[in-house]
Amino acid sequence: MVSVPSVSAVVIPLFVLVCTVFGPGLLNVAPTPYLAIALSLGYLDRLGPWSWAALFPNLYLFACLTVGTGLAYAGMLQTDVWDNSQLAAPFLVGVGVALVNLIPLWIHLAWQRRFLPQERFQNGAWALLATLVAPSVWVSLFTIVYAVSPIGSYGSIAYTQFQLEPMVQWASVAGIAGIEFFMVWASVILYRAWVRHVRLESTEVETKNWSEIGVETRFRPRIFRRLFLAPTPTFLLVTLFIFLFGSMRFWNADGTFYMKPLHDTIIPTVQASCVIGASTPDNADLSRYLNQTVDFAKKGSKIIIWSETSASVNNTQQLDSLWATARNISTTYGIYLGITYSQFLDEQLVKNKNMFTLFDPKGQIAFEYQKAHPVIMVETDTIAGPNHLPVADSEYGRLGGAICFDMDFQNFIAQAGDQNVDILLQPSWTWGSIGRLEATIQSFRAVEQGLTIFRCGSWAPSTVWDPYHQLFGYKYNLGSGDFTAEVPLRKHVHTVYNAVGNLWAYICCAASIVFLILVLVPKRHVDRWFEAAEGRILRRSGSREGSSGSSLPVTSDEAVRGADNA
Repeated sequence: MVSVPSVSAVVIPLFVLVCTVFGPGLLNVAPTPYLAIALSLGYLDRLGPWSWAALFPNLYLFACLTVGTGLAYAGMLQTDVWDNSQLAAPFLVGVGVALVNLIPLWIHLAWQRRFLPQERFQNGAWALLATLVAPSVWVSLFTIVYAVSPIGSYGSIAYTQFQLEPMVQWASVAGIAGIEFFMVWASVILYRAWVRHVRLESTEVETKNWSEIGVETRFRPRIFRRLFLAPTPTFLLVTLFIFLFGSMRFWNADGTFYMKPLHDTIIPTVQASCVIGASTPDNADLSRYLNQTVDFAKKGSKIIIWSETSASVNNTQQLDSLWATARNISTTYGIYLGITYSQFLDEQLVKNKNMFTLFDPKGQIAFEYQKAHPVIMVETDTIAGPNHLPVADSEYGRLGGAICFDMDFQNFIAQAGDQNVDILLQPSWTWGSIGRLEATIQSFRAVEQGLTIFRCGSWAPSTVWDPYHQLFGYKYNLGSGDFTAEVPLRKHVHTVYNAVGNLWAYICCAASIVFLILVLVPKRHVDRWFEAAEGRILRRSGSREGSSGSSLPVTSDEAVRGADNA
């Protein structure tokens, strides 16, 4: 007889699919990743321990996550004309993303089914630890993915929190790993609260009035563990801290908590402009780019850069001519001029280098940079440059350079923080609807590394973000146009994340290894380890009480445990 799945068994994964569509894709909505993870966790928990009967429901959820991710990124490779042949890639990416999303939840449930039935793991710090399994494993897996993936951190659920400034500011402490950890932890707490129907965890504290607690326990550590190491109160305290920290960091970027006169809050700026190019290989618009550059210089812009691959050079003579013209403009008007071009390496004009060369006011090359991370499936004929971020000192601070997709690799951009870059110049070119999402993702690098980003985008927003994620300029240009903004001359801001790097992610990796060992090792061995550890703790606490000569009342819980040990 074939069993018919319940309505919820069919509908919940469909809700997960919808939440995934509006998750970390082109249509991201901040709360949806929380809901997707919490619903997935609840759906899997209902299936019970692993069995062949649970295989199909797991595959059903996996399919919904795959389809949701594919739909979320369906427009990833689309240009002005929709091309159905480009739909395969987003759905293939969805297969990998769905698997990596489910592994932390499977491990979380394996931990829960092994340990939570035991009384010792149902309250206090042990219950708190159970809620940290999924977040730790999630961060560990995606840290590995971001390190080896050709698309960097593109697709991180952390970027869905772009609209929540306090959450964005947390990237200055723990990077996107810290935001991801919080989001998955919040989802676990949300599901846990739903299962428990908002029931208080400690019946001992529920049934006693406050005077009895004060008299009987004398504020012993047990009350601290029950109230402040319990999962939900601890999570709420951490949430409060993150939002307090983030709000204060964002609103007090002028360096003081107190109000100041307006003239004392004005930040010095430098006028910077962007020439928007169309990235055509025939240099049809090169004269327009040069004329725009001169016009910006005459109007007072001191830093001028072109959008990504605005020009192209096919041989040494063309390169020398372009450089000579750029030198002449930079020396004539005393500006920093960054020109961008595709440098073709063969007669067929196929293999090329994506270049960004910055000239100083004396006409000298401040730096010459080759894009280190060409876009997979798009820049297939572009040769990747050295994994080294260039810098140059100027009267406006230390300048750095990176090109478009480089900014999706947070470990690469960490070089800018390590070298105390004040302003990071970023030529960019995108397509279709992906430009807005990329500008959003890349703004997180300003917060992580404590620098200002001047982004010059073609078919994408041109933006200015300071180290506190404050926006000083935004304009969308479609293949031509211009952008001028006052770029704040903030010095490089030292951040915790820049100092310690991915330390939080590595802590999660270490914790995940411990969790895996405790889940995979036969249960009898794990129980023996915990019993030995508890025995040592009880002996130490007993010796302290004996030496102090005090005789605090023994609770019923302690009496039962003592009887069990006897």
